[in-house]
Amino acid sequence: YDNMWQKIRSMWTFVSKHYVRDFDYFIIGGEDLYILPGNLRAYLATVGSPDQVHFLGRRFKGRGRSNYFNSGGAGYVLSRAALERLPPLLH
Repeated sequence: YDNMWQKIRSMWTFVSKHYVRDFDYFIIGGEDLYILPGNLRAYLATVGSPDQVHFLGRRFKGRGRSNYFNSGGAGYVLSRAALERLPPLLH
């Protein structure tokens, strides 16, 4: 897990530069994450347009009153609109 934050920042920056227009949703998760693509596709069809900001995943409570985050190990999904807005927040 050394330097995990920098790895995640670099991955999302690269994907946003090269693939953001190619897909509706983007997912990240740990190597032991199991996904049923059909179920995920059906669920994503219910949340709205990929041109709306969606950040979906298992929410964890961190330290402090309003510190919440989605764990990469459990996986999370970004809509195209969310990924377009993400890079300036990463640097």
